[in-house]
Amino acid sequence: MSLRIPGGGVSGRNPFGPVWTGGKPQVQQTVGAQVQDTLFGKPKPAVLNQDDADCAALLARLHSFRKRLARLAGDAEEDYRLLLSEGTIAMVDQEGTIYVGKQFLLSTSSQLDLQVGVLAHEVGHRPKRWGEYRQQRELSKEEMNQLCRTEETRADYFSGRALAELGLACAPLVAFLKAIQVHPHPEYFPADVRAQVIEDGFTSGKRQANDRKKFFPEFARLHGAKGDLGGG
Repeated sequence: MSLRIPGGGVSGRNPFGPVWTGGKPQVQQTVGAQVQDTLFGKPKPAVLNQDDADCAALLARLHSFRKRLARLAGDAEEDYRLLLSEGTIAMVDQEGTIYVGKQFLLSTSSQLDLQVGVLAHEVGHRPKRWGEYRQQRELSKEEMNQLCRTEETRADYFSGRALAELGLACAPLVAFLKAIQVHPHPEYFPADVRAQVIEDGFTSGKRQANDRKKFFPEFARLHGAKGDLGGG
């Protein structure tokens, strides 16, 4: 039995926002396909050598957290994979591939909490689940904007709760999010609001983890995310 925590939305502008593609979604597309195309259909960054000597150990460290985060989200480990890339911080595509930037890894090599928080946000997007939405209806731009804001909030909340479950801190992620925002973007909430969502998720996750240890210590020891061995 594994723990699952709620939340999980969609990705966008690196690392925490949507990137809109041009043109209207085609009417014949399902709602799920429109969301996948709009929010995950941006050009993929260049993939680098995965055995890069400078980043191999850092990437390997994140792989174990990728698996635990997938289980926390209620997904399979194989639903996500990591690729070392350039020109990005982190982004996820509609197939669940998470592109992690080399410069980001190197510049934050001593900040595990931050790196895991960014990874948790990307996993929290759960892009494959949009394939389950089979309704065929063209979404308006405002509908897509609102959906994006809602899904970003879910992903932010997931990242906060996941960090708490893993015994890590959310403050580095919050500080990073505020630092990278140049100006508010109309399609998603400003950094201060999203930071509060992360902190709320963290508080909730920490409270539940503590309650689990208090009332079900053996279960918490065997199945808690912090000590989760799983498949890696």
